[in-house]
Amino acid sequence: MEESKKLFDAIAGQAIAKYGIRDFTLSFIRHSDNATYKVETPHLGTYLLRIHLPVTKEMGTHGSDMDAIYSELLWLEALSQDTDLILQKPVRNQAGGLVTQIHVENAATPINCTLMHWVDGQRYHRDLESENTAYQIGEILAKLHIQASQWEIPEGFKRPKRDTEYFEGVLRDIQPALVDKRISSSDYSEFETSISLLTEILRSLDKNQQTHGLIHADTHKGNMLYHEGKIRLIDFSFCSYGNYMFDLGVCFSDMKECLHRYFLEGYQGLRNLPDNYERLIEGFFVGSVVGTFSYWVGNPHSQEILTMKVPQIARDYAAKFNRGEYFWFP
Repeated sequence: MEESKKLFDAIAGQAIAKYGIRDFTLSFIRHSDNATYKVETPHLGTYLLRIHLPVTKEMGTHGSDMDAIYSELLWLEALSQDTDLILQKPVRNQAGGLVTQIHVENAATPINCTLMHWVDGQRYHRDLESENTAYQIGEILAKLHIQASQWEIPEGFKRPKRDTEYFEGVLRDIQPALVDKRISSSDYSEFETSISLLTEILRSLDKNQQTHGLIHADTHKGNMLYHEGKIRLIDFSFCSYGNYMFDLGVCFSDMKECLHRYFLEGYQGLRNLPDNYERLIEGFFVGSVVGTFSYWVGNPHSQEILTMKVPQIARDYAAKFNRGEYFWFP
């Protein structure tokens, strides 16, 4: 870890120089899908620096894809211009680029780095949840989806998809845990049925700008900040093409159930929900959790939570979805 941090410190210093910032203080935050730093300056404000190297290969290779990172920041830049949302607005480097590449000795490819304006706030946690915050989150996602449905996506824009191929893929990715019995055959069967039902629904839907577009795709509390009573959405690094209800499925899974209706009031105050939204939200929740399991299967640090969560999700959510029952809606 210490060797990695020394490397990250060196990369961070080189990257920040590309933005013309000379006087700054670096504070290491964490290493997850990116290594992140808080960059404080005496006159230019505070920034977030991301070094796009994941802590484990299971977190994906999107950090090495310059076009995908550029597209993420291009959407964030557009959202900052088109909405009143407080976001981590990207900073362009001295050459006008949104992605800064740093060459590291013995590395096969350059390391991608990005800089964004810092957003103040504390981590949003369960004790801060209220009817008001749930309503706000509904409004935030509605504004996000409205902009996405109206924004003309530039040529060459590149982000992953949360489509039938994705859901079938994450189901395949958890099969090693079925083989070595970390996941029971009965639990796997429930997930297999859920994914089959979800992809059947997706194939039947009319895909248009009002139902399908750019989504945040990771709308849990860990990607929200609370500041002076207001919620702020951060970390668009998993943003994807998908059905807008995917965001609601992820969001509902990390919100007290008694607050779901206040979220929906906030969302519907700005944007209509599609027909059969209840089934979509619950189906996308199950699909998104299988996606999370696909990350955990290969991560040695996630085995305890994997074996604890799989039976619970299979029993309390996937099985009900497969029987055509609602687990969140009356």
